[in-house]
Amino acid sequence: MVYFIIFVCIAAVLGPLLSALPSRQQRAVAGFRDRARVAGVRVQIVQPSNIPPRLQRAGDYPLVCYSRYNRKADIEPRSELWVRTRDGWEARSGDPVPAALTAIEKHIDVVALAPEGVQVFWDERGGEAVFDQVLAILDAAVDARL
Repeated sequence: MVYFIIFVCIAAVLGPLLSALPSRQQRAVAGFRDRARVAGVRVQIVQPSNIPPRLQRAGDYPLVCYSRYNRKADIEPRSELWVRTRDGWEARSGDPVPAALTAIEKHIDVVALAPEGVQVFWDERGGEAVFDQVLAILDAAVDARL
């Protein structure tokens, strides 16, 4: 009986402590954000704006913005917005979608290109492969290959 009481007391102390530990998904998200900051990517918890009503996103889950600013003065300034809709990727301008975007994973929903840089909105799920694609899109857009 004494051992049972000791076990209950230890469980009462350790229970709240163990519930405060981050889950596997939370640790993965923190790892993505840390690696992105090291790579020079800005991470913001904002929702995409200025999406025309005709380009409604395929999902309604929250997104996180990973962005990189354009530091090259010789790159042609242009703006574009690509959204993954239920029918696939569509551009705000109606122009064809770059092949680099049509091949990416389903966890990336919005890519916004502006003269000052590029923003990729994704749900931070899908693992390392999707994270690598986010970084590749940011690199391609900043180097004017997107």
